[in-house]
Amino acid sequence: MGVYYRFLNKEVDMRILFVCTGNSCRSPMADLYFNALCRQAGRDDLEAGSAGIFAWDGSPISRQAAAVMAEYSIDSSGFRSARFTPELAREYDLLVAMTESHRQAMVEIAPSAAGKIRLLADGDVPDPFGGSVGHYTRVFEAMKPALDALFRAVSGDKA
Repeated sequence: MGVYYRFLNKEVDMRILFVCTGNSCRSPMADLYFNALCRQAGRDDLEAGSAGIFAWDGSPISRQAAAVMAEYSIDSSGFRSARFTPELAREYDLLVAMTESHRQAMVEIAPSAAGKIRLLADGDVPDPFGGSVGHYTRVFEAMKPALDALFRAVSGDKA
């Protein structure tokens, strides 16, 4: 059963879209990790996706990001990239940008969604593109506390 079907039929109460540049590194790791948190907590009512400002639709996650996800026992083999569009923005309740420049681009692309666009962290999440697996791991580990906090906030978990 598709995500959009589940959302329309109120099987999913909140959908979160993580957005970066190419949808091959940061936003897919955020998407996959957040969905893993949802599965672990039995939260079928929460769901994440991801997109990129300059993404090519249908590309796989980067090799390095896939390696990081594998370290956390998260399967990324089915991941395919998507471009951020106004239509995609309408399908989600919360849009989470990795950097201030992403946030600004998202507002330009989908001005009607401006009220639901937020930054993941207080500062920009650095782009690991082209770096080693170790570099990707450090970026993911820097993102993880913000992703955990976001999960707690939207799931009502006060821990």
